Amino acid sequence: MMSGGAKALNAFVAGGDLKDSVFRELVEALPVAIYTTDAEGRLTYFNAAAVKLSGRVPELGTDKWCVTWKIFLPDGTPLPHDQCPMAIALKGAEVPTGIECIAERPDGSRFWFTPCPAVVRNAEGRIIGGINLLMDITDRKHAELEASEQFRAIVETTPECVKIVAPDGTLLFMNSPGLAMVGASAEDAVIGRNVYDIIALEDRKRFRDFNEKICKGEKGSLQFDIVGFKGARRHMETHAAPLRHLDGTTVHLAISHDITERKRGESAAFLLGAIVDSSDDAIISKNLDGVITSWNKSAERLFGYTADEAIGQTVAALLVPDDRQEEEPDILAKLRKGERVDHFETVRRRKDGSLIDISLTISPVKDNQGRIFGASKVARDITQRKKSEKRLIEQARLLDLSSDAILVRDGQDRILDWNRAAEKMYGFTREEALGKISHELLRTGFPEPLPGIREILLRDGHWSGELIHACRAGSRISTLSRWVAERDKNGDVIRILESNNDITERVRVQEELRRANQDLEQFAFSATHDLQEPLRSVKIYSELLATRHGDTVDEEARKFITFVHSGATRMEMLVRDLLAYTQVARFDAPSETADANEALNGSLANLAGAISECMAKISADPLPSLPVHRMHLQQVFQNLIGNAIKYRSPDRQLLVHVGVERQDGHWLFAVSDNGIGIAPEYKEKIFGLFKRLHTSDEYSGTGIGLAICQRIVDRYHGRIWVESEPGHGSIFRFKLPA
Repeated sequence: MMSGGAKALNAFVAGGDLKDSVFRELVEALPVAIYTTDAEGRLTYFNAAAVKLSGRVPELGTDKWCVTWKIFLPDGTPLPHDQCPMAIALKGAEVPTGIECIAERPDGSRFWFTPCPAVVRNAEGRIIGGINLLMDITDRKHAELEASEQFRAIVETTPECVKIVAPDGTLLFMNSPGLAMVGASAEDAVIGRNVYDIIALEDRKRFRDFNEKICKGEKGSLQFDIVGFKGARRHMETHAAPLRHLDGTTVHLAISHDITERKRGESAAFLLGAIVDSSDDAIISKNLDGVITSWNKSAERLFGYTADEAIGQTVAALLVPDDRQEEEPDILAKLRKGERVDHFETVRRRKDGSLIDISLTISPVKDNQGRIFGASKVARDITQRKKSEKRLIEQARLLDLSSDAILVRDGQDRILDWNRAAEKMYGFTREEALGKISHELLRTGFPEPLPGIREILLRDGHWSGELIHACRAGSRISTLSRWVAERDKNGDVIRILESNNDITERVRVQEELRRANQDLEQFAFSATHDLQEPLRSVKIYSELLATRHGDTVDEEARKFITFVHSGATRMEMLVRDLLAYTQVARFDAPSETADANEALNGSLANLAGAISECMAKISADPLPSLPVHRMHLQQVFQNLIGNAIKYRSPDRQLLVHVGVERQDGHWLFAVSDNGIGIAPEYKEKIFGLFKRLHTSDEYSGTGIGLAICQRIVDRYHGRIWVESEPGHGSIFRFKLPA
C-alpha cells in the first residue's frame, strides 16, 4: 500500500510534472528523502534529503539505491538486496507498510528508516519505474532504545521477578532476579520457552486461565507454585496487568514475589497448631504464677475440663491433689531459673475427682529478648504403663519358676526382663542383660535374615525356630526359641516374650545320626552297585549250565539249576530297585521346573511292553510344570502305573487315569486304576521297604517300588497315600510343591 504523499508524487512523475521547476523546488525542499528509479531499479532522480540521508551522491542511470547501503533488519540480520522493499515493489509484489530497517552508510554510521515504495506504470499498466520515500526514524528509535534501557535497568535492579508472557504462555522476557528464582542458568535458554513448563502441575490450569484473563485486558493477582529448572519448588505471588505489544497484541506483564518462606512460616504455624490439637498428650501453657493460658483437646480429654473452664485457673487449684500441693511451687521456682523439668511422674486430679498417673515434661518459654514469661507443659497419661509395670513384676515372679530361659524384649529388642534360668543358661546376670539388645548380647545366629523373622512375627503374632546363642564364657549353644508378640490397642508390638530351650545335645545327636544315615546310604549304594556284577555272573552261568548240560544231569540237578537262576534273577531285581531307592537323595535341589507331561510320557515308554501285553488303557489330564527333578517324577509315575498293571483284575480291561489339581500352594496328583484293590489294614504298610502283600509266586516284584515313591515325595516335603477298597481299584494320591 502507498501512502497518500507517495501516490501524489507518483502522479506527478507519471505526468512529467517532476520537471516543473516549482514542483522540483518543493520536492528538493522536503526533509523527506525521495528517489525514483526505472523498471530495473536504476536511479532516475533523488532529492537533497536523500543525499544527506545516504551519506553520498549516487550516479543517475547507474546506481541502484537499494545497493547504496548495507541494510539490516531490526534484529541485526542482513537483508539481501533483492529482498529490500523497493526491489520487491518493482517485481509487482505488495510491500507491507510500517517496515523498519537499519542502513549502514559508507562511513560506517547507521540510521533507522521506514521505506514507502510505490511503482509507476504506463498506460498499458506495465511497470516503468518506482518511487520511494524514506522516513528517517533514527531519533525516535534512539529514544525508544533509551527508554528500553531505562526499563531494563529498573527491572534488573528490583529484587522481584518481572516477566512478560504471551497469550499462549511463551515467555517473552524475564529479568535476572526472576531467572534466579526459577533456578535458570545461561545454558537453559529460558526466553522463548513456555512458562507453563515450570508451573507446578496442579496449578497449570489456574495459571493458564489467569494468563488468558490478563491478556484480555484485566488486572489480577494469583498465588501458584513453580518447580524450577533444578527441581526446587517455590511458592510465588504475582500481580499482573495487560501490556499492549508493538504488533498490537496484548501480553501479560507481571511482578512476582517469592513467598516460599512466608508460606513455610504459615504452614509451620498451622502444623504446630494441628499437632498440639491432635496430640495424644495434654499440652498446656501457663504463666509464671501458674495460671493456665492455653489448653488443647487432649488436656480436655485427659482432665475433663473444657478450655473455657481451664484457662484463667491456676494449675494448683484445678489439678493438683491436696497431698501434692508442694509440687507446683517447686516447679515454678525451677522454671523462673530457666530450668527444665523432664519426665516428672506424679498424680493429678480430674474434673470428676478421680486420680490419674501422669508424666510431666515442663519447659520455660522465652520472648524475643530471652526473658522467661511462661511455661509449656506436656502431660502424658501413664496409668496403663503403671498397671503394666505392676503386672510385669508379677510375671517376673512366675518367669523365675520356669526351667526355660525367658527374656522379655521391647519393640526395639531391648531386654526388659531376664529370668533366673536365662542367667544360668547364658551366664549373664539380670542387671547385665537389662537394656541390652538381645541379639547383640547373645551374638545370635538366625536361620534366616532377621527382617524376615520380624515379618512373620508381626503377621502371625508368634514365631519359633532354632537359634545359635553365645554364652558369657564364649561357648555357643543351640536353642529352640519361641517368640510371642504382645500388642497395644493400635496393633503395634510393645513387648516380645522369648522362651529358649537348650537343645545343643539333641542337635549333636541329630547331626551324628544324619552322618550315620549318610554313611549307611553310601554303603547301601556301594553295596548294591558292587553286587550287580557277581549276580549277573551267577545268572549267566546258571543259564549256560542249563543250556549246555541240562540233558546230562538228572531231574533233581535241573531243578537246582532252575532255583539258582530264579534266585539270581530275583536278587538282581532287588539290587536294581535298592540302588534306585538309595539314589533318590543323591540329586541336588532342582534348578528349574520339570514338565510332568514329559515325565509321564517317559514312564509310559518304559512300560510300553507291559501296557501292550495286558491291553491297558492309560489316560491323563493336562499336567503342570513343577520344581522337581524330571527323573524323580518319572520314577513315581512308572512305579504307580507299573503297580496298577501288576495288580490288575483278570475280569476287566485295566483302566488307569492320571489327574491333577491345584490345592493350597501344591499340586495334588491322583493315579487311579480299576484293579484288585487293597484291604484297609494294609494301606499304610505298602509304602514300607520290602513290604509285599502277596508272594512272589502270585505277583513278581521286590516290594521297593512304593517305598521309592514315598522317599521321592518325602524329599520334596510332600505326602503320598492310597485310597482303596478290595475289588474296586485304588487311587494313589501324592502332593508336590507348585
